[in-house]
This record gives sequence, C-alpha cells and structure tokens, in this order.
Amino acid sequence: MGRTNEEIVAEIERAKAGDMFGFYSGDLIYALPFELAKPHLKPEAKAEEWVQQTDPAKEIREYMPFAWGKANDCRGLSAGRSVEHMQAWLWLDGKDELSRRLDDVYEFYGKPCLVLVCKEYGIDWRALDSGDWTNGEDEDGMSAEFALKQKGLWEEVSA
Repeated sequence: MGRTNEEIVAEIERAKAGDMFGFYSGDLIYALPFELAKPHLKPEAKAEEWVQQTDPAKEIREYMPFAWGKANDCRGLSAGRSVEHMQAWLWLDGKDELSRRLDDVYEFYGKPCLVLVCKEYGIDWRALDSGDWTNGEDEDGMSAEFALKQKGLWEEVSA
C-alpha cells in the first residue's frame, strides 16, 4: 500500500468535514489495522471479525464492473458513491492527483471518472461501458467518444 497508518488517520480527520455520507472515510478506515480503526467503528466491532484491506489496486479492479453497472443504469447516488470509493482507493495507492481530478470531470454518472481510473489500471473500460452517455434517464445519450471529446479527455484516454 502507498500510505502509512499515520497518513491514513490524518486523511480521515482531514476528510471528515466534506465526507457527508462517510463513503470516502469508510474506505480509508478499512485500510487500517483494527486497533487504529476501532475509534471509528461501532462499539460492538470485534478484532476477530476485522478484515483489513491492504491492496487498493485490487479493490479498484474488483469494484470496477459494479461501478460501471451503476453508471450505465443512471443510478445517480450509487454512481457518485462509486466515484468516492475510487477516490479513496486512488489516494491509498498514492495517486493523489488523479483522486482529486475526478471531482473536476464528474458528469455522465461518473463515466469520465471511471474511464480515467480504468486507463490508469489497465482495465478495458469499453468492455464495461453500455455505450450510452447521458446526464439524465430521460435525456438522449451520446457516444463515449463524443462525450469524452466534450470533456477534453478523448486524446488522453484513447491513446
């Protein structure tokens, strides 16, 4: 993992104010050993049941099909939550700049964000994408190429 326990605890504290639903912080907490995570857990949490997540790249790869499913199905809150998970795992993996960048490209239920993460981790995003990019369920969609060109990302992700 790219972060020390001390860095993770500091990031949890820093993020608290802006992490309305706690998704970002929750992923950070799971990266800690139980003793350091315990102050952030329910009182009934038990050490023997704790599973520390130590490989953020693995989390990204395993979660990516689910994240694309939420984006493809225009599931607004779930798609946003998927991007927050990605941001936490990217931060844990030492990819701070990309983690922050996702805030700037969120649109189309997070698809540009997912494309950038897929590109970073060598995941075939085209195989996961439905091909219909829209900002609303009742809105006509557009192609990934057209949408990514609008966002100024096409050259970067198609190379």
